[in-house]
Amino acid sequence: MKNVEDILRDKGLASFGDSLVNFLFSLTVTRSLGKPTGLRMDNKILAEAVRRSRLRSLIPRRTDRKAAGDYAEAIIAYAWLEGIMTTDGFIKMLMNDLDNPANAFKNIIEKILEDLMEHADKDS
Repeated sequence: MKNVEDILRDKGLASFGDSLVNFLFSLTVTRSLGKPTGLRMDNKILAEAVRRSRLRSLIPRRTDRKAAGDYAEAIIAYAWLEGIMTTDGFIKMLMNDLDNPANAFKNIIEKILEDLMEHADKDS
């Protein structure tokens, strides 16, 4: 299992995560509305989620909005690819706070960090 810093620096994960986050958010809204919708998640919302989460302490101090969004997307992609969180798990967390996506993504990031730390403790 990769450490958090390696995950955050992985541009491939960030790129994949961009598509995955848009898909997960669109799927959640689609299920909520009962009709298909295609949405893009704004980096402003992801950056706010990062700023309000423990992830903030792991990234450079003067990180711009785009980079903060990339960090969120990388960690979300890693969690999904490694089975740390499932599509249904993401949707459930997003549904719980659909009116406040920054808070929903903050909670998702916190859960992923918690799970990563738990796995790191077991590996040591």
